[in-house]
Amino acid sequence: MSGLQLSQDKLLEVYRSMRMIRRFEERVMDEMATGDIPGNTHLYAGEEASAVGICLHLREDDYISSTHRGHGHSIAKGV
Repeated sequence: MSGLQLSQDKLLEVYRSMRMIRRFEERVMDEMATGDIPGNTHLYAGEEASAVGICLHLREDDYISSTHRGHGHSIAKGV
């Protein structure tokens, strides 16, 4: 069984998507800490590779469904 082979460009795209998810989560955490965003949330930080890995195999017209930690999936899918 061989692993998935990704081009350099695709690897960069994967990294950028994971980094974008992390930056979003850090921003949400900062905004919540200052009280700018009220309430609570379940952050996706640390799980970025899961969302990006899953969404990497989806077509543009595929749908996704998520749970209370849906930020990562939405960002990885390009929503």
